[in-house]
Amino acid sequence: MIRIVELCTDRLPCPPPKGGAIETYVHGISKAMVMQGAEVHLVTIEKRRDIDYTKVHVHVIDLSTPIASKLRRFFATISPPNSNIPYLSMKLIELFNEIEDAYGKIDIIHSHYFTTSFAPLIYKYVKEGDVAIVGHFHNEPKPNKVNKLLIELYDLNLTVSKHVKHRTIEVLGVSPSKIGVVYNTVDTGFFKPCKFSERVVKRKIFGVEDEFTLAFVGRIIPEKGLHHLILASKILKQKGYKFKLLIAGPLGHFDIERLKGYPKFCFELINKLGLTDNIKYIGRIERNELQNLYCASDLVVVPSLWEDPCPTVVLEAMAMGRPVVAYPSGGIPELIPSYGGIVIERKSPAHLAEGIEMVMQGTFSFNEFATVEYVRERFSYTVVAWRLLKMFEKLRNRG
Repeated sequence: MIRIVELCTDRLPCPPPKGGAIETYVHGISKAMVMQGAEVHLVTIEKRRDIDYTKVHVHVIDLSTPIASKLRRFFATISPPNSNIPYLSMKLIELFNEIEDAYGKIDIIHSHYFTTSFAPLIYKYVKEGDVAIVGHFHNEPKPNKVNKLLIELYDLNLTVSKHVKHRTIEVLGVSPSKIGVVYNTVDTGFFKPCKFSERVVKRKIFGVEDEFTLAFVGRIIPEKGLHHLILASKILKQKGYKFKLLIAGPLGHFDIERLKGYPKFCFELINKLGLTDNIKYIGRIERNELQNLYCASDLVVVPSLWEDPCPTVVLEAMAMGRPVVAYPSGGIPELIPSYGGIVIERKSPAHLAEGIEMVMQGTFSFNEFATVEYVRERFSYTVVAWRLLKMFEKLRNRG
């Protein structure tokens, strides 16, 4: 049996209560690898009582202790986003030793975040190479010497899309042989097509009836491009279309929500353009509510303006049997098959409106069955866990 330590982030619990793609991924993939015979130790900042971790061994690093707080305040003067690294690394190394004492030799340490990436490296070289360390880039790495050094010293580095792999090679000048691609995942047992009767009920919950219903799911920040969708909605209204746009997500970032800046701008834009009857903000929603939202929608729009690495909203929507209209940002074109949605060639509200209009008019040939099967065969937790385990076993056997 292979023994794996999965390191979650120091930002949110694993899984997160409301939003947090990396934390959701680490929890889901840990459970899936256990189901395939691996022994998995999940390290998180909080073990949630309302979550079934199945047979995953959960270990908690408490970052609220007095010494953790003191060290964080001190190192925040140097690098606020990375102020947990010293204390976190020390506690992780202690934990690795405890796991080996109680369970036996660790085969793989899998790190998903910059702040957790130093402890595995230190531990590996103290153990003189007995453990294989794997880094996982969920976003493009910053072009600095530290990231380049980490990639060179880690045994394997994974990226969530070919786009992120190419950018990593480009900005850090590392060998392609050091990097593999493992896409993000979706719980296809949870996100699956709903029945027509369910759809009727869910639409009433969100206050929509016969009108065509669009959904936007994501943080309300400039990079996600909500203002483009609002402007596209104005174009659609001027053309006489009857529709409702449902917006779900936090006002800013998950850990800091404020009705100011960009979120305030978006709501003011809705009012200014006379779209208050067409657009409804439903707030930050939990997983069950998100499933209901997809069920109630006719189309999910992803107008990301930044190079979105591998947005799970695209996978969730398609797993639910919903077409996606999206900008060609980052890894998005790698995710959407020709029969599952429309990737807009140019990032503009006018072109976005044209793509939405094609779905509204039925001129886009959407194949729901093929799209759902496509996601199940490529992006389910079971499939991705199998791929990871094959990579991990190859690393272990190499030693």
